[in-house]
Amino acid sequence: MPKSPLERQIEKQMQQAKQLAERQRRDEQKRAREEQQAQREAAIRERAASVVSGQPLVAGFRIMDTTAEIMLKCLLDYCPSETNRITFSDEIFPEELQWSTSIELEKLVQYGMIGGLLSWVGGGMLTLLPPAHCYFEEKNKALLRREEQNKMATGNITNYGNIVFGNVSGSTLSVDNSIKQLEREIEEKGGEDKELLRELMEEVKELVENIESSRTIPKQKKLFQRLNDHVVRHGWFYGGVIQLLGTAVMNGLGG
Repeated sequence: MPKSPLERQIEKQMQQAKQLAERQRRDEQKRAREEQQAQREAAIRERAASVVSGQPLVAGFRIMDTTAEIMLKCLLDYCPSETNRITFSDEIFPEELQWSTSIELEKLVQYGMIGGLLSWVGGGMLTLLPPAHCYFEEKNKALLRREEQNKMATGNITNYGNIVFGNVSGSTLSVDNSIKQLEREIEEKGGEDKELLRELMEEVKELVENIESSRTIPKQKKLFQRLNDHVVRHGWFYGGVIQLLGTAVMNGLGG
């Protein structure tokens, strides 16, 4: 039996209401995803800024943190000589840094080494800025200037008293000091996640010991994923572990 005009009208209204509800559901999901992404990007910028601003000025030149230097060297080695605009895969970076490329590249942006950064899963596109090409040369010059300044200052000291000579800024970046600093921050900032962060810290310490003893980088994908889960709530811990591992790797390479 054919439907009456009223039945067809009711059916049409019900279908329209269903379509409207579906559109609203999709819009809400999209807004939630965008909000979550915005929060993550803000956390990444905040953590990167805290690392960048904490780096020492040596003879007027800002020395980048260890992992940022590793990332920059990889980009310089990869960059074709005829262009500064490059498309890259995360595979050009060491495996232990591939899970944190978002923070590492954001630090390079804030250091003024790269610009025009576009990221996607597994890679991205960026422009190497002029300071990137001369960073390591300028760093060496700054370290030499500091050494000369220290020699001049030492020659002018007449009362030695309890003065301690040495590279204080370098010592604060040692593995042991970094571990102690992270353990203190866990107690101060860990909150309800304090016990979980302590457990993660023990795994990180074991990984550092393995890196230092074997001079190889064991695969720890589960640990890296667990650390990555804390970037929003505990960005200070996430970034501190990145710098700690980078220091351990550089110590191994230097040894």
